[in-house]
This record gives sequence, structure tokens and C-alpha cells, in this order.
Amino acid sequence: MTSPTTLHPARDAILTQVLHGLERNRVPGYHFPGNFLGLSFDELQPERTRVSMQAGPHCVDRNGEADMSAFCVLADIALASAVRAALQRSMRLATVSLQMQFTGLPRQGHLVASSTFNGYFHNGRAQQGLSRFSLSNAAGEVCFGHGAFMVLEPPAGFKLPRMLPHQGPLPGAPLPAPDSLNADEAGILDRTHAALSTAQTGSGSFIENFWGFTTRKNRDGASATLKNGSHVANRVGHVQGGILIGLAEAAARAALPAHWAASGLTACYLSPGEGATLTARAKTIHQGSRTAVVHSIITGANRRRVLETVATYAAVERA
Repeated sequence: MTSPTTLHPARDAILTQVLHGLERNRVPGYHFPGNFLGLSFDELQPERTRVSMQAGPHCVDRNGEADMSAFCVLADIALASAVRAALQRSMRLATVSLQMQFTGLPRQGHLVASSTFNGYFHNGRAQQGLSRFSLSNAAGEVCFGHGAFMVLEPPAGFKLPRMLPHQGPLPGAPLPAPDSLNADEAGILDRTHAALSTAQTGSGSFIENFWGFTTRKNRDGASATLKNGSHVANRVGHVQGGILIGLAEAAARAALPAHWAASGLTACYLSPGEGATLTARAKTIHQGSRTAVVHSIITGANRRRVLETVATYAAVERA
């Protein structure tokens, strides 16, 4: 395992964030990506749920904004939390669809996602919860949208405890010692040191290297790949839904020149994010002088379709 070294203050803060995430993750029920990002459950009521996140050095992209995957994890969790708050017992939620409309304000600072439960789809053969959200910072509303979630029984032999609110590190919890880490935790710490080293060379931000997306432009658009692992997975080993959207958007963004910014995104979930490697393939449907549309498909194990997205982009002023 990589030995800790003397770190720059920003590197120190990132390493501390990861270690706190590992400590929080030892409490059953929640997944590492949310624990690492430090999502704070400030209010959990069906009529009003608030989940917040600080866009700190551990999760900002090379432009100083919250990384799109981290931002989508916050949105996904906020929407799901509103549905979960309405349930009478612990159940698993599977995202069916999620729609996001961006306002163009930077994804910076203290980000607060407020969501509400909007009941269930009527006359469905299975229970499908509906919710909507608004995500803001000190400058105003950054994004708004809605989502739908299938309510499922936990997998056989897997018990889901109620998700309890927490804010920041668990009270009194020390940072885990390197020699106390299990194999998954040690792998995440190794990934952290590798991502810090790569970012220090100027090759992307820490979070971009930590998630590990590999993008490649091609004739019709672009692709992005992700190796599944504990750093991006939920408790049952599937890539977390917000990170899946981030992977699809990374491919879509790579298909366009740099002066395009995401203005809207619709995601439809087809199957769990299973597989050792997941690949997003993006195709540009339209690219005009002011707007662009990109369609992305993620496939996982046995080339099974996992997610489809349609993203719209707005041309922005060049610096």
C-alpha cells in the first residue's frame, strides 16, 4: 500500500476527506461515494428534504466547479431521500429516470439540494415514487429537476438499515489508521495517492483522476470508460446512479468543443451498473451555432445497456 507522504495543505485536506469517508463508510447502510463527498442530510421529511455538499478541493474539476459526477450524486441522493423519507420501512430504491435543467450558474460553494416527495405513479404494478428538487448555492439556483424511483425489496440476505442524517465526520470518530484498513479501503487509499500524484503533474483535477474516467473522441462523438470498484459503487457493488450520469455526460462533453456547457440532461436507467468496466458511447445528434444535443448509451457486463441519456448544451462565450 502507498505510504503517506508530507502533503501540500490542499492534498492534506483531500486525504483527510477520503479517510473520513472511509470511517463513515464503516457504518452500514450508506455507500462510499456519498460518505467521501461528505453529503450532509440536513432535513429528512417527505414535504421537505435538504441534502448539502461543500464543493471543496476533493470534488472540484479543473475549472473549480463541483465535478459533474459529484454534483449528480448530490441530485440523485436528494431526490431519492425525499421518496425514502415517505416510506414506512427500509427499502431499496432504483432510479428509473432523472431530469436536470441547469441555469448556467457555476457549481461552486456550499450546494444545497431541496427536494419534495410527489407521491407515487398511479395504477402501476410496482410502487414508483416521484420527487422534484432545486439545487442552489449563495449565488442562486444552479439546477432543478425531477426523478422517479422504483421501490424494491432488499436483495436476499441483505438488510438495509434506515438512512440516518449526519453532518460531516461522525462525532468523535478518529481517522482510520493505515494498518486498520481492509482490502477495499486500502485500495481506495492507494487510488487516492495515485490521483493526487497525477493531479500534481497538471493532468486533470484530483476528482477526475480519482473516479478514473478515460475519454476518447471518435468520428461520430466520443466514449468514456470507468473501471467499477468500491470508490464508485453502492453497497451491492453497482456503480452509483449519479456517477453513471457523470460518466455519460463526460462522454457527451468530450464529443463537443470546449466552448459548450451542459444546459439540460435527461437520464433513463435500464439496468443496474454491473460489470468490471462500464463504457459510455456518445453520439452528437445536433450541433448548431447556439445549441447542441448529444445522445449517450452506457453498457456494462455482457454489453447490457445500463443507462441512456440525452444532453443539451449551450454555446458559451469564449474566454
